[in-house]
Amino acid sequence: MSSSTEALENARLTYEQHARTCRQCHADGAACAVAKHLLRIYNNARRDHMRAGGQATATS
Repeated sequence: MSSSTEALENARLTYEQHARTCRQCHADGAACAVAKHLLRIYNNARRDHMRAGGQATATS
């Protein structure tokens, strides 16, 4: 697995895990500051992956 693919998967899993377990995200019905930060990291990793010639990935 290439480093850009590994970074992308790690960022996605971290964001998804936070979104599933964060009480504030669930209570407010909106993303908390940490979720927004993790999503930004995921989006940057996805962009880097695409620039490196990676395949498009589906997001949920």
